Amino acid sequence: MQVLDYSRSLVTFVTKGRGNNARLQVESQCAITAGGHTANYLFFASCKSENTFAAKDLFHADNYDFCGIFSEEEYAIFRTKSTHHAGWKEQGLWQDRFEAVHQHLVRVEGRVLSSPEEMVRASLDNIPLVGRVEIASADQAAKAMLEFPIKTMNANDIEVIYQVDTGPLAFPDFTLPAQRHIERLIPAYVAYNAPHFADFVLQQPLAVQGGGEVTHYGRLLSLPARTAVIALS
Repeated sequence: MQVLDYSRSLVTFVTKGRGNNARLQVESQCAITAGGHTANYLFFASCKSENTFAAKDLFHADNYDFCGIFSEEEYAIFRTKSTHHAGWKEQGLWQDRFEAVHQHLVRVEGRVLSSPEEMVRASLDNIPLVGRVEIASADQAAKAMLEFPIKTMNANDIEVIYQVDTGPLAFPDFTLPAQRHIERLIPAYVAYNAPHFADFVLQQPLAVQGGGEVTHYGRLLSLPARTAVIALS
């Protein structure tokens, strides 16, 4: 089967007036199928807010994490500051926001590992691994396939058990009312150690002691899923 080579897969957004061609590495992808149509969403790597091309003082003083998602039509940008703020997620049609968006996706052959023994051995042999998790809405009307490089793999070669723990992902919260799928997508991390379920921790506003909110990974979900570990050839 083919999967993305995440080390060489990129998305570039071009700002209005072509002042910047920002090339971003793809962190993961989420393909959502509903109503006979499939849309693929690319989650791009985080960077820090900056004064682009300035002569000095390149980082914003009130700094924040900057990451987001692009599809063929839609986009989302997440600006995560030290405290939660109302504009932390910006979303819409990218043609309204950018001059162009270019996808450069490199696919390679992979092999689905069929047993914990194979997964543990591949991890100990330092073979590059990619994960896949398939989930569905409660009514089965929408389905999503999440794919990502496995950055953290726990392996025990005595008991022969494994556990994937990685992210970030663009998680589709099918419980949210939305006109477009981009409105459902939330940054998340995933963990799994079995073929039939996956656990997620989702980014959300969280109250802190003394008042105020931060944007943090705190909402836990456990879902039925089809999971896989894929070794790159």
